[in-house]
Amino acid sequence: MADQESPRVLRLTFEFHVPVGLRVNIRGERMKAAAVAFTSAVQALASQVFPWASKMRVRTEWSYAWYDDQPEPVQLPATEKNTPMSK
Repeated sequence: MADQESPRVLRLTFEFHVPVGLRVNIRGERMKAAAVAFTSAVQALASQVFPWASKMRVRTEWSYAWYDDQPEPVQLPATEKNTPMSK
């Protein structure tokens, strides 16, 4: 048994939140395109920042988080596309 190694995995999770009150219908194709873009960017960086990795797995999901007891999110800069227009 001592000859067996433990499987080692680095999992990084990023969540991008649509602000409450922002009336936008995000289409499935847009979500798929975003997943492809983020996957490509991470794949390009992987050999530099985590050279020990031999493969990566990408999980994609879209959810409505009615209840989520998680740490505070990291705020991203406001843009015209992520900020509700004031009335």
